[in-house]
Amino acid sequence: MRTQKARRKMKREQRFIKGTDIPRVEIDPVTLQVLGGAFKTLAQEMGLVLYRMSYSSIIRESEDLGAGIVDPLGRQICESESTPMHTGSVPSYVKGFRRRIEQELGGTIDEGDVILHNNPYYGATHSPDVHIAVPIFYKGRLIAFSALQAHLLDIGAHTPGLCIDALDVWAEARLYTGLKIYEKGKRNAQLWRHILDNVRTPSMNESDMEAMVTAAQFGRKRFLDLVDEYGLEVILSAAEDWMDYAERMLRAQIAKVPDGKYYVESWLDDDGKNWGKPLKVAVTTTIEGDHVTIDLTGSSPEVPTAYNSPFEGCTRTAANYIVRTVFLDEAQHEEYIPQNDGMTRALTLIAPEGTIFNPRFPRACFTRFPQINLMSDCVLRSLIPVMPERLCAGTSAHIHFVSYSGYIPEEKQYWVYLEVNEGSSGGRYGKDGMDAVDALNANTRNVPIEETEWHHPLRVERYELRQDYRAPGKWCGGLGIVRETRYLTDGQFTCEGDRHLEAPLGFFGGVDGRTGAIVKNPGMPDEISWPSKISGASVSKGDVIRIVTPSGGGYYSPYERDPQAVLDDVLDGYADIESVREAYGVAINRASMTIDTEETSKMRAARNKAAKRGKQPSSRRSKNKGPTADRAAQVPPMMVGAGTRET
Repeated sequence: MRTQKARRKMKREQRFIKGTDIPRVEIDPVTLQVLGGAFKTLAQEMGLVLYRMSYSSIIRESEDLGAGIVDPLGRQICESESTPMHTGSVPSYVKGFRRRIEQELGGTIDEGDVILHNNPYYGATHSPDVHIAVPIFYKGRLIAFSALQAHLLDIGAHTPGLCIDALDVWAEARLYTGLKIYEKGKRNAQLWRHILDNVRTPSMNESDMEAMVTAAQFGRKRFLDLVDEYGLEVILSAAEDWMDYAERMLRAQIAKVPDGKYYVESWLDDDGKNWGKPLKVAVTTTIEGDHVTIDLTGSSPEVPTAYNSPFEGCTRTAANYIVRTVFLDEAQHEEYIPQNDGMTRALTLIAPEGTIFNPRFPRACFTRFPQINLMSDCVLRSLIPVMPERLCAGTSAHIHFVSYSGYIPEEKQYWVYLEVNEGSSGGRYGKDGMDAVDALNANTRNVPIEETEWHHPLRVERYELRQDYRAPGKWCGGLGIVRETRYLTDGQFTCEGDRHLEAPLGFFGGVDGRTGAIVKNPGMPDEISWPSKISGASVSKGDVIRIVTPSGGGYYSPYERDPQAVLDDVLDGYADIESVREAYGVAINRASMTIDTEETSKMRAARNKAAKRGKQPSSRRSKNKGPTADRAAQVPPMMVGAGTRET
């Protein structure tokens, strides 16, 4: 028998699940891996249920959603890992609606409740990312939430689908702040009717919300199945160990980077109303031991449009994601590292209140994606000097999120099609940048042209890589896309975009990438170039909208590129013979389509000699000093329309 002293010692050493009186038990490594895999599968299946049941393409095809299990304290146990902007975003919603329901209203959360939430000042990423949560009770005790959010087609803003020029948060959307659409298992039919009567796409919204409820109920059932099989103490203890494991893995990678403060600044085009007034993004990344701090002090003040980023749901989520991306790239690790609360513990985020990254109520904050994309790009750029082999040159860091819409009189509702246009990554150490991909915090899937044309009065007449050449470098920047879409009926057009003024940067001698553009009716007498953010513009049947997304920057000097890779670029249509001669110092015999080795050696030797004398054959000099500071000449840009801006 244990002595009384031993029993007292055991009692002192007994650990409990945080915030509870539930004992935390030891979990052996095999069981931890089994349950870790079960957590991951559960969350991913929640996402699968949602996007397979949804009606709108933004969920069904693009998979603009996030799902997972969160404990009562708002700590994420697991998530679907569907798209970066929803990476780690579920907990802020749960904390937000609990604050509203329990602290402010003095209410309770009961078994059978289904909670609807989208308020950006209570943890939402932004108002159209509508959240559904189902509390999970076990033997009468609240043990977790099964929760998810997805982008609904319309949320009652003053323009269909998307919202840019909004006076305040009430003008940007209908706010659902912890509403119980089911209460103790009973559907609140009046509330459902009120919600659907106040949006332009009621049938689509209802179908998607029903799918979200089903997916959340699925997650609840699967989590309770695990509890029934293993016991509550084991499941919650495994969740604690899984979080600690993620934290240890992240801290170990941060600790490998030299301590220091690394500052970068960049510029957004404008706020969507005051065109020609760029907004500053200032980022100081500090590495101190195994901890990283991202400080956004010095960034632009909040703006009087919806171009602000809610702090908890969006800015913090984006910072968490980019830290994971930088330090725990899956390509660098054989073992699976989970996305959970442990990922948040090694990061401090500073964003002064009253800036675009931490707006004060009641500023509108619907249009928040370009800001956090450029912030993430700045984090990468700030760390390039100490992590050159792990990072890349400037990315497109845009969004060009577009709403095509129109009214259907016979149905008394709108059709709305939301489309995320891909950008590109910058050149990477050892690899060229990727073409036609979302970067950085977006990762929505491509919507097939057939899907677009089947469901909407639109015709996609052009969808391809940009026809200008990739930004030269030892490793070239990726190419953005060109998409031309014709309206087959009268309608409206809104775009949440950026990077029309500042190009993605090349590094260590790589050439800068290309800016984006929007052109209405290209090549026609009424052609006009629009700014990156256009709100509720009227379009007529037959009008064509051209979207051109930015191309990434080059990495290291183009004169260091393998001549065979340059020849391959020409053969593949990524460059032409004339441009590579100047940009890369590579001579190609047009008749035989082979490299002229002797001429190439002479040109590169002359270039290197000029560089040593402080001269360079290019007319441009690098803004990003590195091992090689020169830049090669930039190839001519693609003409996207010579019209003037519509104001």
